[in-house]
Amino acid sequence: MWFDTHCHLQKFYDRGELERVLSRSQECGISKMVTVGTSSDDWDLYATLSKQFSSDIFYSVGLHPSYVDCSWEIQVSKLKSYWEEGVKPKALGEVGLDYFRLPHDRTEAQKIVKLQEEALRYQLRQALELNCAIIIHSRSAFENCVKIIDQSGVDWSKVVFHCFSEGIKELKQIQSRGGWVSFTGILTFKANQSLQHVFKLSDQEKVMIETDSPYLAPVPKRGKENEPSYLPFLGAFAAEILNSSEIEFAERMMINSNNFYGC
Repeated sequence: MWFDTHCHLQKFYDRGELERVLSRSQECGISKMVTVGTSSDDWDLYATLSKQFSSDIFYSVGLHPSYVDCSWEIQVSKLKSYWEEGVKPKALGEVGLDYFRLPHDRTEAQKIVKLQEEALRYQLRQALELNCAIIIHSRSAFENCVKIIDQSGVDWSKVVFHCFSEGIKELKQIQSRGGWVSFTGILTFKANQSLQHVFKLSDQEKVMIETDSPYLAPVPKRGKENEPSYLPFLGAFAAEILNSSEIEFAERMMINSNNFYGC
């Protein structure tokens, strides 16, 4: 059985396809998944899905850096309420920094960076108060992410860098602090031998896998819309890198994922 530790189910729900997607995931051995919030537009839906599928679907809430704008404080002011009533989130996230598509205009870029960093600091303070797990999105901003997390005082053992695609140096920075990394379907891409090497060297007790669906479908589904049922393709590939059986690797990932998310 597999645990998809990071997916986004809203698009499937909006298109009326969620039941079919969940049925396929069950047929492929996906027993648990975390649907990850990115803005206040999906938080209520994910809380409802977690209540409806209480043993299968868990959720998180957080403001993704790509959705941070001048009104970010209004959105994040609602975060703590999800821990106060109803089905509680399993984590705060995904939150972080994304400098990949900053404007060419230096002044505009600096404004966006400032807003993202302010929103991240605020949400980390919330996570510290809630003593909850934290899902980090870091793209072209690794050093600043680590610095801000260090300064926040949060427990690194509650931090996961999702969709990890950095090098050995960055891996060591995270895992030496007690943090976690999670790998997506990009691990299976032929050109990513360096990432496969990083995966092999990682502390497997601090590793998880995810689809990040509907994005980043693994080989042999690369180029198609991703979904949780494709996780076993990634799992089989990862197990082969470690010279492990799929069953043993799936068991290790289930233990890790349950430990991190408290499921």
